[in-house]
Amino acid sequence: MPHFRWKPAGLLIAALLLASQPGPVPAAEIASLPAVREAAPRMFGRHEIHSADLTQFTRWTGLLARWKAQRAAAAKSCSAPGAVASSCTPPEWTGLIERLRGLPLRRQLAAVNDAINAHPYVSAVRNWGDPAYWETPFEFMRENGQCQDYAITKFLLLRELGVPNDRMRLVVLRDVRRQVDHAVLVVSVAGEELLLDNLIDGVVPAAAPTNYRAYYSINETGWWLHLPNPLMPGGASSQVASR
Repeated sequence: MPHFRWKPAGLLIAALLLASQPGPVPAAEIASLPAVREAAPRMFGRHEIHSADLTQFTRWTGLLARWKAQRAAAAKSCSAPGAVASSCTPPEWTGLIERLRGLPLRRQLAAVNDAINAHPYVSAVRNWGDPAYWETPFEFMRENGQCQDYAITKFLLLRELGVPNDRMRLVVLRDVRRQVDHAVLVVSVAGEELLLDNLIDGVVPAAAPTNYRAYYSINETGWWLHLPNPLMPGGASSQVASR
């Protein structure tokens, strides 16, 4: 699985999380972020810090903008005579929406997870020549992809099925057992956090993989720093948690 090496230019904590050379985070810098909110271990940590500012996450916001444009272009081109298949909505997308719309949420999660996990893993370098490229669902369904692409496709497919944004998060994490970075989707269902992971068969409780340590999670309207964090010393985490 790839490392997530973006180059944001604002919040120190985001820079440390996403840079290639992680380092300790001064408690004073953490204190400048929104106050710590107590959180259950559902997102792979005891505490989390929330921010609605997505400015630093350009790959994510760029992906969402590209997705919006692709949806609009596909809707237009597919209705025209002689439309090119590569610019239309993939039949897999249409079929899943038609088959799953209106079903109970847990059945939707299981079906989406199974369908997307059935795609083979293909690195972003092979597909795009860019190890950090994030695919839209249409790109994933045509080209396959890597861990974040599975999670993104599940997120946006479930959004299309009507699952609210505030019940889902894309989680970027460290698999400490395999010593690689990874990405998954977590969905809240009736107070239970469920994990959709391309490395795990079936939908399981988010706390099930004890080898996962979250860096951060994100959705369409905000992001969360998780504590304790793989890139932060225990002292800083303790200071924040005691505020």
